[in-house]
Amino acid sequence: MDPVRLAAIIEPTLYRSWKAREMHEYDGWQLRFADGFARRCNSVYPAGQSTLPILEKLQVCRRWYAQRGLDLLVRQTPASEDGLDEVLAASGFTLECPTDVMVGSVGKGGGELEVTPVPTREWWATTARLWGFDLSSGGGWTGIINRIELPAGFVCIDGEAAGLAIVDGEWMGLFEVIVAPGARRRGLGSIVTDSLLTWGRGIGAQRAYLQVVAENTPAIKMYSRLGFEHAYSYWYRRDRRPIP
Repeated sequence: MDPVRLAAIIEPTLYRSWKAREMHEYDGWQLRFADGFARRCNSVYPAGQSTLPILEKLQVCRRWYAQRGLDLLVRQTPASEDGLDEVLAASGFTLECPTDVMVGSVGKGGGELEVTPVPTREWWATTARLWGFDLSSGGGWTGIINRIELPAGFVCIDGEAAGLAIVDGEWMGLFEVIVAPGARRRGLGSIVTDSLLTWGRGIGAQRAYLQVVAENTPAIKMYSRLGFEHAYSYWYRRDRRPIP
């Protein structure tokens, strides 16, 4: 499928799955805020074409994020507004975190792990430790997990690996899949992923997507072995300039 069409389908699904605490619609753009955790939940998503001048809109967005203590960050995909990336680059916005979106089928294999509909205590502890997330507050990462409203599945392996999946209609997103450094090359990431795919298929998902930083070659190779293929890329543009 064409990358523009795929991005137009997957991006809204991703945002319904991984919800920001605050969202503001502004002339076809979505401004999202989640206490500073996760770029995708603390950035502008240009979901539609502008009717207002782009530079004027950027100034409004800069102030909106400054009021929340953040830089202005704009997420760019193949489905983003025509010419926007060129305007951002010319305005001094710096490129940040190029990421690949990969898609695949939910497969026919059998998952080995129990998938729970809510995060267990072990899942919270393992995921927080491996990613270095903070469990001490209700905002940030914990807030995003607690805001999940769609069907979700959580898996954990003896404190060494973890992951979660969220199903939205025929699509399933894989999130937070991680393996402890000392436990890698033992197939745990594949076991986590396959278990989540099996669970998703069982509740009606037909296709799956995931996001992986473009320079994470080992993860891309693992997902390729599981049948995932590159669908499209996204990236961010950040404006660190102070408000005049």
